[in-house]
Amino acid sequence: MMHHKVKQQGFSLVELMVAIVLGLILVAGVIELFVNNRQVYRVQDAQSRLQENGRYAIKILSQSIERAGYLGCATRSALNITNVLNTPNAYLWDITTPIEGQEATGANSWTPAADASITQPVGGSDILTIRTIEPPELRVVSHPTTGLPGSADITVNGSNGLATGDIVLAHDCVAGAIFEITSATPSNGTLAHAQGAGTSKTPGNATATLGYNFGAGWVNKIATNSFYIRLRENAPIPSLYRKTAGEDAVELVEGIESLQIRYGVDTTGNGSTDAYQTADQVGNWNNVVSVRISLVMVSLENNLTVNGSQSYRLEGGLVNPGDRRLRRVFTRTVTLRNRVS
Repeated sequence: MMHHKVKQQGFSLVELMVAIVLGLILVAGVIELFVNNRQVYRVQDAQSRLQENGRYAIKILSQSIERAGYLGCATRSALNITNVLNTPNAYLWDITTPIEGQEATGANSWTPAADASITQPVGGSDILTIRTIEPPELRVVSHPTTGLPGSADITVNGSNGLATGDIVLAHDCVAGAIFEITSATPSNGTLAHAQGAGTSKTPGNATATLGYNFGAGWVNKIATNSFYIRLRENAPIPSLYRKTAGEDAVELVEGIESLQIRYGVDTTGNGSTDAYQTADQVGNWNNVVSVRISLVMVSLENNLTVNGSQSYRLEGGLVNPGDRRLRRVFTRTVTLRNRVS
């Protein structure tokens, strides 16, 4: 009986080439699926950040605008507030003008001119300043009536957080006085307000006489907060910053490309908005009763949009940014509660 040996045979060259091509197609499909999923994740993550940051920024601005002009019990007696500072009408201390702004009228110009305290603002974006008082309201323990009216030191409770150089408002429901604390004694809460020059960051007092006795009043630190867009340190992405009086500007929310403001002006004296104007159109800031905010949020990452840049509408105009970042416009109108209530 004869046995035929069967020779072992492998794949032919054609079969190997077909297998390799099929493998490459499979790998390419897996890679494309991964890339697409990665891009979808990037876009969704960027959209989530835009929404979260936009809502937070609108909340910060809205809360600040709502407090504009709040002077405690002196809110309704603002005309009876005496400002004894050496520069009572300076931008940082003019608390009887609760809201003020600058309209971006050029690449690096604003009308009215931006105050020197506002550092490195981004051109093309507006500036908004809110003036009010900060909590807590410190009850006056004593304010002796000796000497000229209001010339004695004011005493509040100790450990109150106030310090020499702070600009404060002493007030009750009849009158108020703005002055610089020239000496603060933490142990017993004594606040001196002597006449004299200030420092490089403070104005000093033109007189030690406040013109009124606040024995039944309160003391609050005043706050002048300017909001504007500024580039982040060592990064090309702009952010919303807040500058408080003579302190350094603080970054609040990243990824905000533009801040545009319109002011609701009451021209008839009935407490309602009759027209919305830009800052360079407002004739009397004390007639502003509402503010319309528009924020342009921008993604930190580029190359997120499909088919070129993502155009958007801002205050009626179409904007084409020329890159592939995601953008979204947040708009809200806020009423100045202390003007209409």
